[in-house]
Amino acid sequence: MKLERCYALLLVVFMSMSIALSGCSSAKAGFNEVNINLGDEPSTLDPQLVYDVIPMSVINAVFEGLMRKDKEGTPIPGVAKEYVVSEDGLTYTFYLREDAVWWDGTGVTAQNFKDAWMRALDPQPEYHEPSYMAYLLFCIKGAEKYAYGEGKPEDVAIYVKDEKTLSVTLTEPMPYFLDIVCNSVYMPINTEFFKNQISDGNVSKYGTEAKALLGNGPFKIEEWNHDDSIVLTKNETYWNSENIKLDRINFRMISDNTAAINSFKAGEIDMVAITDPLLIEEFKKDGYQVESYDAGVVRYISINNDDPILRNVNIRKALAYAIDRNTFVEKVLRDGSQKALGFVSPVVRGYEGYFREKAGDLFKDNDVKKAKELLAQGLKELNLSNMPKLSILVDGKEISKRDAQVIQDMWRKNLGVEAEIQIMSFDAMTEKMMQGDYRMALLMWAGDYNDPRAYLEVFSSANFYNVAYYVNLYFDELLAKSIEEKDPQKRMNLLVEAEKTAMNEMPVCPVYFAQKSYAVRPGVKGLVRGSSSIQDIDLYWTYIE
Repeated sequence: MKLERCYALLLVVFMSMSIALSGCSSAKAGFNEVNINLGDEPSTLDPQLVYDVIPMSVINAVFEGLMRKDKEGTPIPGVAKEYVVSEDGLTYTFYLREDAVWWDGTGVTAQNFKDAWMRALDPQPEYHEPSYMAYLLFCIKGAEKYAYGEGKPEDVAIYVKDEKTLSVTLTEPMPYFLDIVCNSVYMPINTEFFKNQISDGNVSKYGTEAKALLGNGPFKIEEWNHDDSIVLTKNETYWNSENIKLDRINFRMISDNTAAINSFKAGEIDMVAITDPLLIEEFKKDGYQVESYDAGVVRYISINNDDPILRNVNIRKALAYAIDRNTFVEKVLRDGSQKALGFVSPVVRGYEGYFREKAGDLFKDNDVKKAKELLAQGLKELNLSNMPKLSILVDGKEISKRDAQVIQDMWRKNLGVEAEIQIMSFDAMTEKMMQGDYRMALLMWAGDYNDPRAYLEVFSSANFYNVAYYVNLYFDELLAKSIEEKDPQKRMNLLVEAEKTAMNEMPVCPVYFAQKSYAVRPGVKGLVRGSSSIQDIDLYWTYIE
């Protein structure tokens, strides 16, 4: 999975979209143009190196993998015109389109995909940092051992049968493999072009400039003005270009949501995130279309389980039980968000229904009496008479600062615990968390695919994103068994037990399952939001009416 950028290595991005008003460029007859607010500058547009939704929103427009998501979030053929799955569910064979080409007109080949995947798995990449999302390839036989330097590249079961045929063998049957294949780390690379982007200092420029990127998607990069804008134009050589309606996409980088709302009101962008519930009625009265969706995002507090104070399970539980989530979602958010009494999102499918329905609520909300008892017990176990002042890292987004202040007030009121809010950039937060140099951090998590494992893997002791530094061998065992289990009902039961096991020790503190609200200008049609966490906004079907 992935932590949303503003909140987590870790997601959050509220995008903004814009068609110009009458008299503006996008209103010109026969020309479809929109303006999207990314929120921040993408760290890179290298599909194998990204880990958050800001660059993924651009990458999804300029690249295409074997599969892509449709409007409902279901995998559909992309570069692969068709695929065949073996009877045992282990081998997938993809047949590529003859008319799938790179921007320069050269054909997209099976080798382009193998090169990209092997590059992401490379344990010692020569020209760039390791891939954060490489773990999504570990389902391929031999991939994990190679990535950890314990196996050989030739043992990774990715086979180029011919120029347009790629075969992959998995370690175990995986019903959601095609969902994972839609992720950016599975997108292809033109190796010859990539090699030409290596500087004299043996550092790759690939993905850092408009001219240092070669894609194969429905749009091409025309300009990249850092910290200001990215301009895309329609790719006429794309195999499905006749069904792509937009001629131009102007990505903006407005980090402050208030500034984004002002830009929206001024007609400079055509869609804006609504973080203030009072604006919902205002925008409706002004004739804008107001929508909301559940993007599968859980807002939570990451807790450093190695911290001398917070390693105590009773202290962690006390902090979790002292939060009034019901008041949070009904009085503060007021946007349809749900209180989180578990970690796996309600949109995640389980066996014959949704996972959350099967797992249920795993602890009681706003149990102040129990929280005080747990705090007292925890302090006794630590030989402390008073709770030391805590700290919580928060990115600079307005909603993050709002949420942190609400939590801070609830802890002060319900427990008498003080927590200092430390505001910094998302990248700075990530660095401190990766080094274990923090106590708590306010984050958001969204799964990279629609399965409980996309959420629960963050608690695995071997997972790169386990910045809570949580270790539970029984949990690891349950997760491992769920991978091997072929019976779907038994598999889901193992995952339910795994979530219960983790939440019983509260390595992190779930707060709410986020509902995203946004306003769109009249005339913007076919806009897809939240079809998956990696496609928070998809412009594939968008047009101006």
